[in-house]
Amino acid sequence: MKPKIIVSIILIVVFLFLVFGYYFTQSPNTDQDITVAYIPSDHEAAFMVGEAQNTYSKAGLNVKSVQMSSGSSVVSAAASGDIDIGYVGLVPALQGISTGVPIKIVAAVNLDGSGIVVEPDSNITSIPDLKGKKVASPGVTSMQQVLLLYELQKYNMTASDLDILSVNIFMIPDTLASDKVDAYIAYEPFVSLSPYRNMGRVLMYSEQIMPGHPCCVIIARQDFIDQHPQELQTFLDIHKNSTEYINNNRNETAYLISKEMTTNPELEQIALTHVVFVYKVDKAFQDNVMNFLKVEQELGVMKKNLTIEQIFDTRFLG
Repeated sequence: MKPKIIVSIILIVVFLFLVFGYYFTQSPNTDQDITVAYIPSDHEAAFMVGEAQNTYSKAGLNVKSVQMSSGSSVVSAAASGDIDIGYVGLVPALQGISTGVPIKIVAAVNLDGSGIVVEPDSNITSIPDLKGKKVASPGVTSMQQVLLLYELQKYNMTASDLDILSVNIFMIPDTLASDKVDAYIAYEPFVSLSPYRNMGRVLMYSEQIMPGHPCCVIIARQDFIDQHPQELQTFLDIHKNSTEYINNNRNETAYLISKEMTTNPELEQIALTHVVFVYKVDKAFQDNVMNFLKVEQELGVMKKNLTIEQIFDTRFLG
């Protein structure tokens, strides 16, 4: 081979090495898609804000979001390995852990944020008035149904005193508007949606049922935690920053999530006032969760006892 050809080949190889070397050092690490499941609601505002502001891609994370309609669906997706991370209510998260789903709670998301709604002219003015009535909830393993059962017991009532129907969260306000139920319990913005449309009246907010109760959390699959701790740390750092953004910029947050929820900023401003956004899984939050677990056990919703070590991984936002 002629020397000129050899030199040319060497130059081409060096050029390609430099080009690809630059590409891999400058481009984000996209060797792993991070699949995140969430239920479009105000409780998951931090995730929606993160997506709207492109903070995940800017940090080099290739996040793929999947919308779901229930917490049990999120936990099932984690059990089957279809997702890596999920925004989910505490009740389905604990149920999943108790049945052996390989997940841990790695971050807090919010406190409070739910409520019971009745028709505007309803003669239901207190919890005892719900006796014999049809009440819609997001499902038997939802936070909202547990909160309803907890409130009922204050009046020596149980689920058998009501006709509780499991309804898709996106359909719940319509069931009240069409007189298919007498009341419903849901989370924001579906609590504020009916009064905003003059189709309902809030009977009670969840902060009145159980002040400061834990609600949604972030779960992660154990294998994702073990194999991708740095990516998870980056994701949770963004969750923290987005939560702080929400707490300091409610009007801007209302605008951002209204686009995702296809609602409007005015409704979201109202709804957001009933949600407390948090992120730390510190001792205070852990104690809050363990107290809620005791409530579940007393209500017969949770049969198994769980330890803090089984529930949490506090290395990231502890």
